[in-house]
Amino acid sequence: MFQQIKTILNSKRFIYAIFGLILIVGIFFRTYKFHDWLRFNMDQGRDAILIGSVVDGTSPLPLLGSKAGGTFFKLGPMPYYFQIISAKIFGNFPDKMAYPDLVSSILCIPLLFFFLRKYFNIKISLSMATLLTMSFYAIQYARFAWNPNSTPFWTILSLYGIHNIISQKNTNRAFWAIITGIAIGVGVQLHTTSLLLLPITTIIVFGFLFIKKINLFKYFFIILTISLFLNIPQFINEYQTGGKNIAEFFSGVNARKDSKNKLMRNVLQDSSCWVQSSVVTLSGYAISDGCTIKLTSKKTDWIIFLSGLVFAVGGLVIGIKYFLQEQDWNRKSFLILIFLYSGIAYLLFVPLAYEISMRFFLPLIFLPFILLGLWIKFLTDRLLGNYAYIPFLSIFILIATNIFFTLNYFADFKKIENGGLRQDIATIENVTLKEIEVISQFIINNSNKGGVAYIEGKKQYLRKSSNSIKFFVAKSDINLISINKDDTGLTKNSSSDQIFYLTSSKKKNKVLNEPLPPITYDSYGRFFIYLERN
Repeated sequence: MFQQIKTILNSKRFIYAIFGLILIVGIFFRTYKFHDWLRFNMDQGRDAILIGSVVDGTSPLPLLGSKAGGTFFKLGPMPYYFQIISAKIFGNFPDKMAYPDLVSSILCIPLLFFFLRKYFNIKISLSMATLLTMSFYAIQYARFAWNPNSTPFWTILSLYGIHNIISQKNTNRAFWAIITGIAIGVGVQLHTTSLLLLPITTIIVFGFLFIKKINLFKYFFIILTISLFLNIPQFINEYQTGGKNIAEFFSGVNARKDSKNKLMRNVLQDSSCWVQSSVVTLSGYAISDGCTIKLTSKKTDWIIFLSGLVFAVGGLVIGIKYFLQEQDWNRKSFLILIFLYSGIAYLLFVPLAYEISMRFFLPLIFLPFILLGLWIKFLTDRLLGNYAYIPFLSIFILIATNIFFTLNYFADFKKIENGGLRQDIATIENVTLKEIEVISQFIINNSNKGGVAYIEGKKQYLRKSSNSIKFFVAKSDINLISINKDDTGLTKNSSSDQIFYLTSSKKKNKVLNEPLPPITYDSYGRFFIYLERN
């Protein structure tokens, strides 16, 4: 009986069936109440306004994308192009614009499986892909539109393509050079780190092959040509502006050179980020989004951090051990590629150590799964018989923790709908699409079409939501102008202009109980808006 059960558990059909079931659950978590709970903050509102105007035909295709954090340098426009295509097909609406990031997150799951099969057996590869399916970290970034969100898919596809080119078993190298060129051409437009990481990795790999006189260098030119072609809009912009954007890039680099942070301090901070990124990616537990861990931090945080440190360092040591022992070129080159890419990323993050956060590790999302795979391989190689299954129990534990944090995440959104969570909007990251819709509709219902309306309130409230609100009210031909509460420099020219006041829903009863004439108002989630003057 036991032998029959063991045979079933070891069968590929059973393994694939379980993976298929978990994949369905992962897709469910990525799409559950996708419209209502879509993050629609100031960045998403800004992008939606631009994309909406292109879809409506009132603006041309942009030649550049969004700004890189903390600089005036702008990335490539490819994320905008994906959102424009999606909006053209499915409708000019924020959740439709987020479909490309959602789809890339789902496609990343089977892609990781095939990528890991370059080195690991089917059980470990499927286990890691299953864990990615349930990863709270991955689920979070699949549920809204933002340029870094699809970097996991395009990064893994880039490395997968490079490995297929250098693999001795692959004979269709030209095809994979084209795929790699597309992946890198898109990837460099998604995040500043990818703009540096992917080209540097590719140049080093093919430079090494050239030095070793391995006749694969022609595929580098295919990759280069396609990548450059996909970035033509940026070259057009540089020509039109006299190289303004690239000048902003070097200006940002020089500004970071002037940083007074000491090297060793940055190395420690960078290392802390790497440990914490592994923890949050695999377990869903975020110690600190800004990578900080202090002596005064909670005891639980320290225990988890130290466990993550052992995991990361141990996984690296195991990886080096297997690399030195490996005789098969295809498997050895997989480890070389991973170590090279990750090593470049580590060095790149050192000068940025106090600016990076967990989102910077989206282009490295595969690394914790590889380290865990190495741990499982190391332990199963040393355990005999039925004991060899023990390391796989860690997968079930990690899946359970990720489900726990995902369900808590959804519970928070449910509380948001009822106005019962974190009333201070200034501290909440996820302003939801449903909140914006309700507030926007109130302004539309109480404004003159083709006229001007003003919205005021605390600066942080307007900062979080004004761009997103403007996306909707502009569709009704209303020009909405934001005014800070303490702004006295703006003159309202017409007595017929509507003035709306936006605040948190906890202020609702206070306002309504004041001895004022009856006011027109609406409230949803954490927002309360009323017509201050009509």
